[in-house]
Amino acid sequence: MDITIILLIVNVFAAVAVIGLTLIQQPKGDMGSAFGGGGSQSMFGSRGSANFLTKSTSWMCFVFFATSLMLAYLYAQVGNDEGVVDQSVIEEVSSDLPTIVESAESTNANGDLPQIPVEAAGETIEAVESAVEGAEEEINAATDSIEEGLQEGTEKAPE
Repeated sequence: MDITIILLIVNVFAAVAVIGLTLIQQPKGDMGSAFGGGGSQSMFGSRGSANFLTKSTSWMCFVFFATSLMLAYLYAQVGNDEGVVDQSVIEEVSSDLPTIVESAESTNANGDLPQIPVEAAGETIEAVESAVEGAEEEINAATDSIEEGLQEGTEKAPE
């Protein structure tokens, strides 16, 4: 069994134990003592320093915080080892991209990857840029119409 699974089980058990132990303890005084009344009580309440329930609650709190910190550390280490995107996916995608060559005469020896001459690449880049500009204009127009519709809807809505 993996250490993270064991720590996770212990963490959940400790959290449930803290909740249960806290709920079964009796209050140390009446409600007035919480707001400054009952000045004759000691710092730990009128029942003494601690009993079994308070000691076990504090130990379960310690276990809960310790396992939480260990889990956070372990998950942070896992996050550092792996990126958001797997490196093999990047290598696979980049191997399928066409390359730009100086002239149409120079070609790939094995012919695996498509190659684009520099002149055609410039035209392709211009076409892509104009398509992006057109898409941006359409997005702006759609955003404006949505905002107008929302404004009309809020103006017509009864208050």
